[in-house]
Amino acid sequence: MPSAEEVQKDGLDVGGNQAVLLKKIEELTLYAIEQDKKWQATNTRNDKLEKENEMLKQRLDKIEKMLSGTPKR
Repeated sequence: MPSAEEVQKDGLDVGGNQAVLLKKIEELTLYAIEQDKKWQATNTRNDKLEKENEMLKQRLDKIEKMLSGTPKR
C-alpha cells in the first residue's frame, strides 16, 4: 500500500489498489474463519472439562461422606 505522500506525489493506481485491498480482505476473512474454528474447538473442550470437573466434584463429595461416616482408629 502506498503512503499518502506517495499517492499525492505519484497518483494512485486504482486497479492495483483494488487488487491489493481485495487480497487483504480475503486474507482477513480466512484468518477470521480460522480463529472462529479455534474458538469453537476451545469452547467445546471447555464444556467437556467443566462436565468432567463437576463429575469429579460429585465423586469427591461421595468419598468425603463415606470417610466421615467411618469410625476413626
